[in-house]
Amino acid sequence: MKILLRATNWVGDVVMSVPALASLRASFPEAHISVLCRPWVADLYRLRPEADEVIVEKPAAEHAGISGKNALAAELRSHGFDRAVILPVSFNAAYTIFKAGVPERIGYRSEFRSPLLTLALRKPGPSSGHEIFRHLRLAAAAGAAPLDPPDISWEVGRPLREAASKILRQAGWDGAPFLAAHAASFAHEAKRWPAASFREVFERAGSELGLTTVVLLGSAKETPLNSELQGAATAVRVLDVSGKTSLPEVLGILALARGFVGNDSGLAHLAAAAGTPTVVIFGPTNPDATRPFDGPRKDGRPARVSIVRKRVLCAPCRFKRCPIDHACMTRILPDDVLFSLRDLLAREEPAEGTA
Repeated sequence: MKILLRATNWVGDVVMSVPALASLRASFPEAHISVLCRPWVADLYRLRPEADEVIVEKPAAEHAGISGKNALAAELRSHGFDRAVILPVSFNAAYTIFKAGVPERIGYRSEFRSPLLTLALRKPGPSSGHEIFRHLRLAAAAGAAPLDPPDISWEVGRPLREAASKILRQAGWDGAPFLAAHAASFAHEAKRWPAASFREVFERAGSELGLTTVVLLGSAKETPLNSELQGAATAVRVLDVSGKTSLPEVLGILALARGFVGNDSGLAHLAAAAGTPTVVIFGPTNPDATRPFDGPRKDGRPARVSIVRKRVLCAPCRFKRCPIDHACMTRILPDDVLFSLRDLLAREEPAEGTA
């Protein structure tokens, strides 16, 4: 049997799709499982042992427009897939696989795409729980037995840790325990905690927790804010590696970190998957559905995720820039974040690979 998993498009979604991918592999050990995904997450899926193959969709290049979608469909048709599990709820995701002629096409009803699916499940509502379980329902509809409990843990091997260590040392790391952070959010300004609050957390993490080195992560587009933070911090050493790493290398850095603090972003999910004590600041988005998953892990390590949030009447919302007072984020104090970080670190042994 040849199974195609049409993956979702963002970094956090990669982590949240891992239990569905793992359940397909466990239930169909002899199947050839391919993952269809966007270029920016392809290297993460290539790290997963459950996937036999990664097929990259390039919507800004050869797969752009109707002709590009038809070209991708022809490529998929040549693989001879028997079954497709379509995690995204967009029309285009179902259209391409329909055009590829995959005999069994399983996904959620939305955007008038039910005629393109052979099994169209009712889309869960906003109160239906974590995204992980939404993905698992699709895998179950494809015949996969659910894994109980779901597990998002990610084994980070020595080569990836060594590559991460090399990047850190080139940036000036001396091998001391460090705090990793993702303070920017270029695509969603409303999810960004104030830079001044991050700066206070960094400096107090140095004086109160002994984490005198902070490593700022992010894409090249997030370098300006990181540079501002790097220049403003005086009591700790701040290293900025934004735009200088691949996502697998970021995963390696997170595995080496003593802890992680950041906004609601894909990197927070990677930190949790790596087993790093993770503090995530939530404002306009819904942590019940999209928080880094903190269920039991196959490695036996305890949950390492803490969510910091101040409830306000207007959250969650869909605004990428707050039209009023941004109270969901500005009401969160550095004390709140430091309390969570201190609590997580007090219950953890130093991460493997730190000095």
